[in-house]
Amino acid sequence: MLKKILLITALLSLALLFFINGGDEYFNFACLKQYKDELLRYTDAHFWQSFFIVGALYIVSTVLSLPGAAIMSIAIGYIFGLWYGVLLATTASTIGAALVFWMARYLFADWVRQRLEKTASTQKIMRNLEQDAFSYLLFMRAVPLFPFWFVNMIFAFSPISSKHYIVGSYIGMFPVSVVIVNLGSSLATVDTMNDFFTAEVLLSFALIAFVALIAAILVRRQKHKMIARENS
Repeated sequence: MLKKILLITALLSLALLFFINGGDEYFNFACLKQYKDELLRYTDAHFWQSFFIVGALYIVSTVLSLPGAAIMSIAIGYIFGLWYGVLLATTASTIGAALVFWMARYLFADWVRQRLEKTASTQKIMRNLEQDAFSYLLFMRAVPLFPFWFVNMIFAFSPISSKHYIVGSYIGMFPVSVVIVNLGSSLATVDTMNDFFTAEVLLSFALIAFVALIAAILVRRQKHKMIARENS
C-alpha cells in the first residue's frame, strides 16, 4: 500500500510542478510559432539528440496526462518530417500509454473492478470488453473524439493482455499520427490551430474512423468464428 501511495504522490507532484513552473505556457500554438525556427535549427544540428529528448518529453506528457499532445505532434512533424515524425509520435505515445496502463492496473484495477461488478449494467460492459477488448481498443484509438487518458484508463480495468493493448494502441494510433504529424509541414503558413483543420483533414479523420470501425467489426467476427469452431 505504501508503494502505491508513494507512486501516486510522485505522479501528482510532477504534474503540479509542471503547472507551477509554467510548463503549460510552452505547450501551445503561439509558443510553437514563436520558437519554430530555433527548434528547427537545433534539430538540424543535433538530430538524434533532439529525437530522443522530444520522445522522452512526449512519453512523460502522456504518463502525466499533460495538455498539448496535438501541439507536440505538429511540432514533431515540422522539425523531423513526416516519417521520422510518425515513428516518433506513435512509438512515444504507445510507450506512454503502456506505462499508464500498467500503473493504472497496479494502483486501481482491483478496487475499480470490485465496484464495477456490483451493478448489472457495468457487468455487461465488462463482459463485452472481455470478449472484444481488442476490437474496441482498435476503434477508440483511431477516433480522436475519445480522450487519450480515458482510453488508457478504461482498458486498464478490462481483461485485455498487455501485448494486445500495446499492439492495438500502436495500430490504432498510427493513421491518426500520420494526419496530425503531416500538419506540421504547413506550420509556417497558418496563424491559428483552427487553420490546420480544413475540410480535407476532417474528411481524413472521418475516413480513418470508418476504416477502423470496419476493421474492428472484422476482427470481432473472426474471433467469434474461431470461438464457435473451438466449441463445436
